[in-house]
Order: sequence, then C-alpha cells, then structure tokens
Amino acid sequence: MKPRSTIYLAIAVVLGLSTGCTLLRSAEPSPEASVATPTESATPSPVASLSSNRPDTRVMPMTIEGRVLEIEMRLFDQQPLPFTTYVPIKDFQTEVNRSDQGTVAQFFFSPKGKKDSSAYVQIFLPTRQTSVEDMRSLLLDEGGLLAANDWKLVDRTDIVSYPWAEEKLIYQHQVGKDKYLGSIYIGDYEGKSFYALTHYPAEYIDGFEPRSTIMLENLQFRDQNSF
Repeated sequence: MKPRSTIYLAIAVVLGLSTGCTLLRSAEPSPEASVATPTESATPSPVASLSSNRPDTRVMPMTIEGRVLEIEMRLFDQQPLPFTTYVPIKDFQTEVNRSDQGTVAQFFFSPKGKKDSSAYVQIFLPTRQTSVEDMRSLLLDEGGLLAANDWKLVDRTDIVSYPWAEEKLIYQHQVGKDKYLGSIYIGDYEGKSFYALTHYPAEYIDGFEPRSTIMLENLQFRDQNSF
C-alpha cells in the first residue's frame, strides 16, 4: 500500500490539475505523485449510452433566486464511469480526467456559455479500493485535501439526504476579499468510497446551489462491478 502522504498529495494534485484554477493551492508534486497528471480528457456525448435506461433529457422544476423555473437537463452517461446523473444543459460544461490515482468528473458552471473555473461540481473515484474511514483521513487529516487547499472546515454531519452519502463536510475558502463556499460528500457504493464536492463564490449561492443539488440528487450507480 502506498504511504498516506503520497495519496494525500496525489488527490490534491488531481484536484488542482483538473480545475485549472489558481484558487486551489496544493504542494508541488513529488516524482511519485506526478502520476496524478490527467492522461485523458473527454467531453461526453449528449446521447445516452445503451447501458442506461434513463431518458436522454428531462425537464425538472427548480427554485432559483426565489423563482420556480423549469430547467432542461441532459443525461451524463459516459463509460466506463460507474454512475450517471442529470446536468442542466445550458448551465454547465463537463470535463473528465483520468490518471493512475483515479478519475475526476468535473462539471463547471457556465451560465452564459463561458466556463467559470471557480464554480463546479466534482466527483472523484479513486482507482484503489478505499474505505469510508480512509476517505475521511484523506480529506481531513493534516496534509489532507482541505489542508492542502487551505479550505476551512466549518461543519460536518452524517445526516445527508443523498442515499449514497455517508457524511457531509461544509467548508469555506477566503482569497483576499473573495469568499468561496462548498461541501464535500463522502460517498460509499458497495463498500467502495469516493467523494463528490461543490465549490463556488459566495455570491453564486442562489443560482449555483439549486443546480448542483439536483445533479447530486440524480446521481445513480450502474452496478457493483463497474467501480
């Protein structure tokens, strides 16, 4: 098994490289951790694969900035990822990056067609089998993901509405006068742990949070053998 310090660094490097965002600060990669550099990036087809029986598109009601709107959603279904979900068609751009450490699916907020690298939903699936307790350590221990990115933990709870989530970590991030918010959900599927997180400027809360919530609510896994 690789030392935990190496795994901490690898996850932080995957996160920083996948966002391309200067807000995410992590240590310089060691030669061993450099394998986390993404080796493949792809944008999924809007057409669902034959492996999914979910419709290609759906229209869902959503309360945004105090108004109930009907938002058109497109199915995100990219093999060999073990999950599918629905993503607002007009509001997000999707990127997938793979490395020896794992796979990162990233959904960047793009309300006017321009990608905002500071606002995103991210799902990280480690290559090696990781327990929920190991994932907590990778996120929360000294040198873990929160510390590496200078994110401050403000609350945590095991009362989470998503059926796949074991715990929710709420964090904040201050860069000068700019404040960023987010949550990290520690997930478990058939004994295999992963995380899903959100990150966005505080002023985006009314527009971003409802959209990210519906994406995580619609997260479904295919079967226990694909992850």
